[in-house]
Amino acid sequence: MGESMLVRVIYIKHMGMGNRQIIEMDPVRIKELVSGRETENIAFRRFLKGMDGNAVDRLVQSLHKEIIPQVDCTLCGNCCSCLKPGISRYDIKILADLEGVSTEEYVLGYCREDEFDGIFLKDTPCRYLVGKRCSIYESRPGQCRKFPYTGENGFIFRLWGIIGFYGICPIVFHIIERLKGSLGFRYRQRNGTIGRE
Repeated sequence: MGESMLVRVIYIKHMGMGNRQIIEMDPVRIKELVSGRETENIAFRRFLKGMDGNAVDRLVQSLHKEIIPQVDCTLCGNCCSCLKPGISRYDIKILADLEGVSTEEYVLGYCREDEFDGIFLKDTPCRYLVGKRCSIYESRPGQCRKFPYTGENGFIFRLWGIIGFYGICPIVFHIIERLKGSLGFRYRQRNGTIGRE
């Protein structure tokens, strides 16, 4: 059975819990499943760009509500291992207080600034990740609270970022794969050319 067929089988099997479907949570397995799908996901991005953004948002948010309760992020922690979240001045104040330092000391010691004046935590894995759990969960930065951003409007306008999380976050992986199926997106490579069925 080919890899793309295997991914689709994940969604067909049921766990005997109503409509809940098997959710692959292992970050290593997710990385294996997404390997080599960059071109497919670029084609999917083009496919979505031609759709009604509000309709796509409703579908994505419905999938988000269905998938989120089935995923225990504390068993994964992959986002905290791979990503450097942007932090606000408000976040910096909270984090500096937790560290017992001034906001200036916090920024100098634990952050990096980009050319657009954005401020990000500089360490990967995140300094607050202990095992696969956030040690400051109740005080975590705003971007961490919102991640993976699949419950927000404007999905098709954030596709580069979302697709960038496809191999990192099980939630994003399952939402994208379910979205492909729900919208009838089919992709295959023929005679060295790539296209949509």
